[in-house]
Amino acid sequence: MRADELLQTHTLWYRDTVLLGLAGELDLATAPLVHRAVTAALAGHPRTLCLDLAGLTFCDGTGLRALHRLTRQARTARVSLHLTGLNPRLYRTPGLLTAASPWLPPALLS
Repeated sequence: MRADELLQTHTLWYRDTVLLGLAGELDLATAPLVHRAVTAALAGHPRTLCLDLAGLTFCDGTGLRALHRLTRQARTARVSLHLTGLNPRLYRTPGLLTAASPWLPPALLS
């Protein structure tokens, strides 16, 4: 399978806010898709980036690192980042979310 068959990204703009939705699997094969989608969204100079994770069906350690990387991208671009829709049950590796919690933004953990 191709990466774009495993993860779809959907971008919606409203004024100075961009909503980026992820649907599918976030892992080694698909993390570059997220990076490209976030980079493209930030190129539009939004004030706010809302990342909707409700459509994720799987996320591994590489996926968590991709989420961490995009938080740094947003911070560097001085864009407010809001993460929504995270379901901790989607992590197949026990304790993965807890282990990652020191560097994930609080919005991701709530």
